Amino acid sequence: MLNVGLTGNIAAGKSTVVDLFRRWGATIVDADQLTREAQAPGSDVLTAIAKRFGSSVIAPDGSLDRVGLRGKVLGDDEALAALNALVHPAVRRLRDALVREARERGDALLVNDIPLLFEALDPAAFDVVVLVDAPAGLRRTRLQTLRGLSAGEADRMIAAQMPAPRKRPHSAYVIENDATLEELEARARRVFEDLRRRAAGAGALRWRSLLLASANANDQPELIAALTTRAIDAGIPVRRAAGRVAVVRELKSAPPDVTLATPAAAPAARAAWADAGKPGALRTVTEAAADGPGLPLDLRPWGAGRVRLEDNPLP
Repeated sequence: MLNVGLTGNIAAGKSTVVDLFRRWGATIVDADQLTREAQAPGSDVLTAIAKRFGSSVIAPDGSLDRVGLRGKVLGDDEALAALNALVHPAVRRLRDALVREARERGDALLVNDIPLLFEALDPAAFDVVVLVDAPAGLRRTRLQTLRGLSAGEADRMIAAQMPAPRKRPHSAYVIENDATLEELEARARRVFEDLRRRAAGAGALRWRSLLLASANANDQPELIAALTTRAIDAGIPVRRAAGRVAVVRELKSAPPDVTLATPAAAPAARAAWADAGKPGALRTVTEAAADGPGLPLDLRPWGAGRVRLEDNPLP
């Protein structure tokens, strides 16, 4: 699994990029959502916040008055540091648990959406850091026009974060958001495809060659395409064969490390594998089950879903 930290200063467009990465198949861990969970009514964190900053930061319904709390810490470095010391350890524990779960599921590409990654964490804790950035003047305009802030409020919010120029040298990728939404999507797509290749290389597949066996040309084309692209991204030579005769020919001409068969192709692939002398391993690609047998494989970043590779010996 490739563990990515994605960040961006306020109004840089980070949330838009996160939404794109989610749509394209990444698992997203949202630090803001985890912060709300850590600060939920009745939580130890919320109790500690009220003790440190006063009961006025608690709304009538028992939830945190975020606007009121922001007013107490904005521009006060000591107060902000005290708040971070109360909140960040709890958020980190929640995030670590989600990362473990994603790794155990076999997720290929996990993106941690963390606004204060550089301010609160060690960037080296992630395999890759992606920064979304835009000029400060443009971000100020966005805060004023989209959020209705005054110029002074916008400037205070921008000043509360580490300047982006200090973050750029420590980011593997910088996605510039200084043009149209279409251009932002194109730039994000280029970064995502590179992350996808890195995720494929970091995965559990270490085959020297792969044969994909389908029943016919209409047998799960999206699945075959996703498997093909993931193998290519991982640097694994891949061939395709449809039908028993074609599978036998490919197995005999250049025996692969692994043959993956669709469920519809599995019976013919078993027979072809036996005819060819059982070269390499034979596995069937099935829909993923929560606790099913076989090796989990996440194909979401390659245009399919979660699958499992089940051993497929002769009956």
